[in-house]
Amino acid sequence: MREASTATAETTAALETFIETATDALASLGANETTLSEVEAAGDDLVKTVTTQQDRLEELETRVDTLESELKTERETRAKEAAEDRKRLSDLEACVDDDTETADSQPDVETPSDASTLGVEPPQTPLEDVMRVPEHLVEESLTANQQRARFIAKDAHEYTQQVPAGRAIKSSALRRVLAAGEDATIYTETVSRVIDFLDELGQEAVKIRESQQGERVVVFTDAFVKRVVAYQNHRQRNTVVTEGGVTG
Repeated sequence: MREASTATAETTAALETFIETATDALASLGANETTLSEVEAAGDDLVKTVTTQQDRLEELETRVDTLESELKTERETRAKEAAEDRKRLSDLEACVDDDTETADSQPDVETPSDASTLGVEPPQTPLEDVMRVPEHLVEESLTANQQRARFIAKDAHEYTQQVPAGRAIKSSALRRVLAAGEDATIYTETVSRVIDFLDELGQEAVKIRESQQGERVVVFTDAFVKRVVAYQNHRQRNTVVTEGGVTG
C-alpha cells in the first residue's frame, strides 16, 4: 500500500511536468490563448483528481494499519483468554473430581433420589462438568461469560424450542434470557462470547447454526438435554431430601 501511495505521488508530478511541457510546445507552435487555457484547465483537473485519489489512498492505508494493529491485539487477547479458560476449566474438572471422590468416600445413605434410579449419567462434555460445579465455587472459578453459558445450559430444556436436530435457541432469544436473568443490558459481543463458550465446552453435544436471516442459533442435542434434565431432577430431589430428611 505504501508503494502504491509513492507511485501515485510520482504520477502526479509526472502529469504536472507533462502538462507544462505540452503547453510550452503548443505555445511554440502558435496555439492561441484559448487552446492553451483549455489544455491547462484540463491538466489541472486531472492533477486534482489524482491528488484526491492519493489522499484517499493514504487514508485507506492509515485505516488498514489501524485495523491490522487492532486485529493483532484482538488475537493476542483471545489467545490469552483461551489459555486462561483452559486452565480454569482444568482446575474446575479437578475440583469436580475431588468433590466426587469425597462424596464416594462418604457412607452410603439409602434415599429415593438414588442417581441410578433417576437415570443420571456421568458428564460427557466439559459443559456438563461446568454445570456441576458447586454454586459456592462458581463466581471464583468461572468468568462472567462462562457463568452465563452455564446459566443457559442448566435450563436448556426451558429456553429452547424443539427442532429436527435437537433443541435450539436463537441468539436474540438467548440475549433476552440473559437480560432477564441479570436484569441488565446484554451486548452483542457478550452474546457472541457466550455462544462461543457453549460451542467450545459443549463439543459434539452443541452445534452452532445460522438462520436464513443470518442469526446464530445454538442447537443442543436431545441426548444432552435429557442428561441435563435428569441431573437437575436428581439435584433438586437430593436438596429436598437433605433439607427435609428421609421419611420412611
